[in-house]
Amino acid sequence: MKISYSPLARTTDREIMRLALPCIAESLFATLVGFIDTAMVGSLGAHATASIGAVAAFTWFNHSLLSMISVGGTAIVARLIGAREQQEAEKVASQVFWMALLLSIAQFGFVQLCAPFVPALLQADASLHADSALYLRCLSFGFLINHTGQCLGGLLRGAGDTKTSMVSGMIANIANMVLNFLMIYESRTITVLGLSFPMFGFGWGVAGAAIASAAANSLAGIFVFLRMLKKNAAVHLRICKLTELKMDVWKRILRIGAPAAVERCAVNVGQMVFSAMISSVGVTAIAAHTLAIQIEGLGYMPAYGFSVAATAMVGQRLGAKDPEGAKYAGKRAAFISLALLTLVGVGTFVFSYPLISLFTPDLDVRMVGAMLVRICSFEQPFNALNSVFSGALQGAGDTRRPMVYSFVSMWCVRILFAWIFGVMLNMGVAAIWWCMVADLGCRAVLFARRYFQGKWTEIQV
Repeated sequence: MKISYSPLARTTDREIMRLALPCIAESLFATLVGFIDTAMVGSLGAHATASIGAVAAFTWFNHSLLSMISVGGTAIVARLIGAREQQEAEKVASQVFWMALLLSIAQFGFVQLCAPFVPALLQADASLHADSALYLRCLSFGFLINHTGQCLGGLLRGAGDTKTSMVSGMIANIANMVLNFLMIYESRTITVLGLSFPMFGFGWGVAGAAIASAAANSLAGIFVFLRMLKKNAAVHLRICKLTELKMDVWKRILRIGAPAAVERCAVNVGQMVFSAMISSVGVTAIAAHTLAIQIEGLGYMPAYGFSVAATAMVGQRLGAKDPEGAKYAGKRAAFISLALLTLVGVGTFVFSYPLISLFTPDLDVRMVGAMLVRICSFEQPFNALNSVFSGALQGAGDTRRPMVYSFVSMWCVRILFAWIFGVMLNMGVAAIWWCMVADLGCRAVLFARRYFQGKWTEIQV
């Protein structure tokens, strides 16, 4: 990729950073609080960490269903904002609200019914089943408000407002940290600077962590909804428009979003199978896997931010009839993300053991977790390209070919080879994780190839 810093590059980079930095700040804050959250649960022992980790892939699967609405709605709104059709964007927002709300209600009911069977389905140790099922049921109460807010927040990001999501994320994470402190632990005496005082606690353990997350996520969803009711919102959600149901808009959203949902569901079902393989290795392996995934998230901070920037800028430039500007914006976002995530990979490799030691006192979990962190450090450059080019293609409404790429890469690279090396040949959790790195590398190449072909500039949304 040719490196230049012309006036066009400078202007484009400024716009990328304006959009990406709030998302990175949101993700950074979420990751830091996630570290604290994981450490709080981890202090209860490997069993508590494994209880949550054993069903993590199932929660990702539920989130992936939202892309059916959020990806389609975001792509359409970005085009409309670029074309300066504000009223049409507001009509789309009202339909996204109803679609997201109905989906969230269905997801809540589904989780309540299926929670007792999920841990066994994912091959979790029998000792984890009760806590894992209780965690899922408590967590699902946050779906109703939070999932609707997430879809609406995607519309704002497509319109160029990434600050609202940043603030909502900070609200959720601060609330989650405070509520965790109260709900996970029992009442105890705390000493700070030599002063001791009693601290009330419910002592609900794993269930307390789920309730805290559900309540905090609901606060975030409420904030986004209230923000969009204001007239100065990037996309105004009009109460009068909420009484209208427009099936033609639903069809447009689903035509773009359905392939993205199929893609993410295929990936997340693959992740459930992947987690099941790790769970079958033992409690130490799943606990180490859960903690290493948290540290892996350090790379998703810049990747997420630049992916959002690419989605918004590509969509808006295509809406403004500027396909060359859209191509250039995506390439610049990919270059910056690649540089940052390469540094993240080096850092996590060097400091793998100190990082994993922050979350658990268990020496066996530390040793296995540090090894997994070193492995995942090699995936970070791939993650940069995969995330940004995927986001750019979604901004253009190109979701069908990426769906095929993700499905093939997940199932024919990650799952197939993880089963061969990790299960058949019994080479352990490290071999399974190397297959994950190979999968992300394959997807990065396929997405980059699709992007540089440029056919996505001709897609109509």
